[in-house]
Amino acid sequence: MARATWPTADQALLTQEKVTCVVQVNGKVRDKLEVSPQIGEDELRELALGRARASFGRWVDQRVSRVIVRAPKLVSIVAA
Repeated sequence: MARATWPTADQALLTQEKVTCVVQVNGKVRDKLEVSPQIGEDELRELALGRARASFGRWVDQRVSRVIVRAPKLVSIVAA
């Protein structure tokens, strides 16, 4: 036991296939998306805006003044 080798990690088990992305509208959490960890900012912005308009139109139908994307974890939509 004292001379045993250090265990090695299996890289296939360490990769995540999906991560949870939180979508906020005016600072309130309104939706959660399961996305790939390699998703780009533009693709995530379009996905979040599409779901937000379909599900939460009363908040997002207002004029959207700013969309902050921190891929792959957060999309914050600020409606004026």
